[in-house]
Parts: sequence; C-alpha cells; structure tokens
Amino acid sequence: MIKLLTAYKNFNDPVLGNVALNRLGLHANRMRIANWLNRFRCAQVRGGSDPAVKSLSENGYAVVKNFLPQDLFERLADEAGRALEKAEAATPIGFNDKPGFGQKQDFNWGFQRYDGGTLNRFVNIDDAAMPAIAEFKRNARLSHLVRKGVGITMSPNHYWIYTTVHGDETANPDIQKALHRDTFFSSIKFWFYFKPVTLEEGPFVYVPGSHKLTRPRLKWEQDKALVASQSRFAPKRQTNGSFRIEEKELTQLDLPEPKAMPVVGNTLVIADTLGFHRRGDGVPGSRRVSIYGNKRPWPFWPVPR
Repeated sequence: MIKLLTAYKNFNDPVLGNVALNRLGLHANRMRIANWLNRFRCAQVRGGSDPAVKSLSENGYAVVKNFLPQDLFERLADEAGRALEKAEAATPIGFNDKPGFGQKQDFNWGFQRYDGGTLNRFVNIDDAAMPAIAEFKRNARLSHLVRKGVGITMSPNHYWIYTTVHGDETANPDIQKALHRDTFFSSIKFWFYFKPVTLEEGPFVYVPGSHKLTRPRLKWEQDKALVASQSRFAPKRQTNGSFRIEEKELTQLDLPEPKAMPVVGNTLVIADTLGFHRRGDGVPGSRRVSIYGNKRPWPFWPVPR
C-alpha cells in the first residue's frame, strides 16, 4: 500500500494494478491528488512575469530563443562539442538491432542506451573542466522555470550533454517516437540546443495543452488504467504506466495536433511531460545535441523546495 504514496507507476504491482480498485478510480484519483499538490507547490513559488512561465503553464511547454548571452553560449558550445568528440573517439557510434528499450551501458565518459535503433548518449559534465556549462547549470531563469513547473529545485546531478542519433524506423522502431506521457504526475524535461535542429533531425514534438487534467483526459486515463490492470498478467502488454496515445485519439480529448519544434542554436525547450510528446522523426543517422536535464519530483510533496 505504501507504493500509493510514491512515484511508482507500474501496473504489474498487485495494488496499483488491482482491477477492482481501478474500477473505483484508483489511478484517476492518484492523478488528481498529485496534480492538485503540484499546483499548490507551484503557487507558492514567487516571482516575475516571465512569458516562458506563462507558456509552460498554459501550453505545457516553452521555447526560449537567445537564452544565453552570446559569449557564454559560444563558450558552452565549444565545451560541449569537445566533450562529445572525446566520447565518440573513445566509443564510436554503433548500431543496435534489438527491439524495445535497451539496457544502460556505462562508460568512463557517461552512459548510453538505445530505444530501438535510436541511440541516446549522455556525457557527464565536469564542472571544473567545463566552467561555461557549470554556469549554465546555475542559470537563475532556468531554475525559476523548473520551480514554476513542478515546485522543486533542479539537482546539479541531473544535467548531461545529450546526443540523439536516429536509427532506421523500418528496421528497428523507436517507441519514443510514439506519442506518450511519461508518468501520472507533472515532471519537467528541458533541452538547451547549442546546435540547430531541423525537421530532418527529429525535433521535439508536443501536444499543446495536453498537460491539463480535463474531464476527457481523466476518462482516457481511467480507461487506459483498466486495460493495463486487466492485462497485467498477459505477455507483451503495456503495464509500465507510460501510456501511449494514437494521434487520431487527440480530437476525442479536445486536443490539437502535435507541434514539432525545430530550433536554432542557443534555444531552450522546456516541457511538462505529463503532456503528450514524442521524439520527432529524424533521417537515419541524423543527430540532435543539447544540454539536457530533468526533474521528476515526489508527486505527493506539498511545499516547494
């Protein structure tokens, strides 16, 4: 029962995946409580009239161009580029033919894993050797955006230099390219792009407004929870709680079409991943690079910190 008060979301759990409890609304009520507490936390965070805060609240995401002063941006891009080159020299970009979410692979420079044929490479940040990136991690505006999104301060350990290398979808599909939401409560992810991302390089895709727990959304969640709990003993069924949605279902939830976000360098993209999102469709072999961070708070914490 203690798992009800945690971030645990897997419907293989005998309580979270209990059919009778989910018929009574267990999953939807968990979402309601977590959502109310998130809004309560965020309301206590003081400060400003940043238009990015308004966009994050209303749309579920914000795009901020020219995020850093030019000098700092250039120094950051240089540090990140050199770190990526060093990691690739030590561990060349490979190929994966195993389906699904791959196992995490650790290296001296960080770690990587595959989503189908797509490589996700996370390079560690050494603050002493990368002073410009360390300064970015202390950015007051970024910190404020995260706190206004989930009411919790970013951890200094939750930043990486991140490379996505797109695989061939016809050979080994990437499940992250299907619309989904990460978990049952609000969490923040952001990407600071120090190189442009074109449509051919698979930009971030988000459904505006889909982070809001409307009545149609909660009904959809309830239905998905019942399916997941009823099928938790069946092989190859989705029970991990990161629910997928078909694009054709969005109109039933009164939601607009997904929006792709190609960007220029020196752009921050930040999103509440309770909203539906996906990795964009990139040309095989194309890359997307950024400074990446995430904050997934304990959903039932009542006060900001």
